[in-house]
Amino acid sequence: MRFPVSFSVFVSIFIFTIHCQKQIVPQEEISRYVPNPKIYIQKEGMAKRGSFVGMEPYLNKYSYATEDSFYLALNEYFRMAKENELLFVDRSIVVLPEYIGTWLVVTAEDKSIFATNTIQEAMEVLVKHNLGSFLWHYLFSNSYSSDTLKETLFRMKAWQMSDRYQSVFARLAREYRVSIVAGSIVLPHPKVIEGKITPTDGPLENVSFYFHPDGRVDDQMVRKLFPIVDEKEFLKEGKLEENPSYQTPLGKLYTMVCADSWFPEVYKELKKTESELLAVPSFVSPADAWTTKWQGYNGYANPKDVDPKDIGSISERAAWKKYAMSGRLKDPKVKAGINVFFRGEIWDLVASGDAFLTLTGKSVLNLVKEEKNQGRIYVLYL
Repeated sequence: MRFPVSFSVFVSIFIFTIHCQKQIVPQEEISRYVPNPKIYIQKEGMAKRGSFVGMEPYLNKYSYATEDSFYLALNEYFRMAKENELLFVDRSIVVLPEYIGTWLVVTAEDKSIFATNTIQEAMEVLVKHNLGSFLWHYLFSNSYSSDTLKETLFRMKAWQMSDRYQSVFARLAREYRVSIVAGSIVLPHPKVIEGKITPTDGPLENVSFYFHPDGRVDDQMVRKLFPIVDEKEFLKEGKLEENPSYQTPLGKLYTMVCADSWFPEVYKELKKTESELLAVPSFVSPADAWTTKWQGYNGYANPKDVDPKDIGSISERAAWKKYAMSGRLKDPKVKAGINVFFRGEIWDLVASGDAFLTLTGKSVLNLVKEEKNQGRIYVLYL
């Protein structure tokens, strides 16, 4: 709690908020503006015991307008995968990108949010339409962050976000009978209590959940260990020894969230778990990030094996290839690895990046050619 406020003042704010009735984006408008992506499919391997599938849906702000629009946007890729016989009942694992659940912060909010042009404007309108709740959380909730406004916004929407996130991914897992590494979502130190993702009053974390083919969310979750500079302002890092591996029909699965895949100590932990599969959900922006010169580790000292000549010399893409999963995954027990990236335009934020794949200890060439509004599906047969 930051400072006391009278009950009458809070009631006045609450009444004001009630009068600001929300008008949800009409379905016709969502249908008009939601992406109609071209979906690229790349298949690798000959075995048919199961499939390890990376999906990079192309999304925009309207993909998150309602829970149904979010489900339909993702379902298009699952449907395409099923039609092309890429999924096996109870023997497929689907990996989705980092932060795919985070934009649920705007779901079912007033349509005026979606008429804005920038994330900053959208968040300001979001606060306006939830002023009572925002002020309540700002005044009375625990704070762990230097960016208290962003922290308050996500804390205010945490229960709705976690409910919709679990609802959509549990539904997709059940309907297609597949396991899902559901990218990641920002929530306040969540726990799974009696089968339900439950936010707490702890610090915000970037968290990845695993869903079983029957729709159950696993009790254990993966917390991002190495948030980059921009994330450190509002996110708390996880603890390496607490991140789990998952027992799946295709073998043990380990997850590294984005920047975690750059650090040697995480691969040592991977080896200890004796995992056979590695999932790396990631997010890179802006649009030209992939071609800009790499500036070294973001917010951390460079590990000893980093060549100083690479800093300011090689591209971001080349650095990902050399110092993340493709370059660091040496464990022969890991038979497949998938590193997928968020794709799309969320207001003025444009995400980029191309997936990296490994199969039977060797890097697999990504054959994709960039196209506008392009979604991607990568399949490694095991």
